[in-house]
This record gives sequence, structure tokens and C-alpha cells, in this order.
Amino acid sequence: MATIIEQQLKSLLQPLLDSNLIIKGETVPQEPYAELSTVSCTALGMSDEVDRNVSDDGYLIVRGQRRAEIAIHYYGGDVVEQLSKINDGLRKVSVSEKFQLAQIGIEGSAQLKTEMKEDAQWTPNSETYLSFFIHYSVIIKDAVSVIDNVQATSDGSKTIFNLTR
Repeated sequence: MATIIEQQLKSLLQPLLDSNLIIKGETVPQEPYAELSTVSCTALGMSDEVDRNVSDDGYLIVRGQRRAEIAIHYYGGDVVEQLSKINDGLRKVSVSEKFQLAQIGIEGSAQLKTEMKEDAQWTPNSETYLSFFIHYSVIIKDAVSVIDNVQATSDGSKTIFNLTR
């Protein structure tokens, strides 16, 4: 399932491509197409900020900053040319403004990367993709409930816990 940030990136980057842009895990269309994926995501700073009080509707609000590496792979002809369209687009002021309005920051410049791989028959091949880093804020609504009762039963080989909220 795509995250909200991946969905936002898809809508921001799609206009830079002539072909479909999908998020990794979505149904694969016929070639040519590009696939967006999150390579890594880490929290920035010391820790997330947690509200001191639970809201009236039972949620605890957690706020934080995240940094993610994004990769875009292209499937079809002219891989470098197609990925360069995105790379060039990310340098435009109009595109940068759209990212700012979505509260997504792009760190540094995007890079075209090529990785050498070997398949099961030890046949070397390479894969070229576009990689860049973003930073953004997250607000997490955590449903908090109080545990009223804990019951444990055991049949000798395993223990089953039942929680009542």
C-alpha cells in the first residue's frame, strides 16, 4: 500500500514524464512506465514530539520530521533520456514551488545511478535509476485506548492473552 508521501510525489512527478508513473506495488502497466519507490526513511532530530493530552476522540498526536531516499526506475527504451527529464524538471523553479506548496523539501540534486547485478546464471547486467532525497513532516494520529482487563490461558504448550479495552 502506498504511503501518503509516495502518492504526493507521484502527483508532483507525473507531469515530468511522457509515460505512466506508478508506485512500487501497484499494477504494472504496459511499457514504457516509471516506478517510484522509497529506498529508506529515517526520523530526523532527536525524537518525535508527542502531545501531552489525548484528544476528545481518543487520539494521541505525534509530530516528527522524516528524511527519505526516493528511487525512480524506468522500464522501456531510452532509460537515461526519460530519467533525465525528471532530473531536469526537479531543477525548475515551477516544480520546486509545487514541492514547497506540498511541504516536501528536496535535498541536494537528484543523481542517475547505475548498479551492476548478476542473475542466477551469473550473467552481469546493469540497472540505471534516478535517486534523490526528500524531507517532510509527519503527523501521526495514534488511537489510544485503556486496557481494562488482561486474561491469560495456557494449554501447556502456548499461552494466549486476551485484552479488553
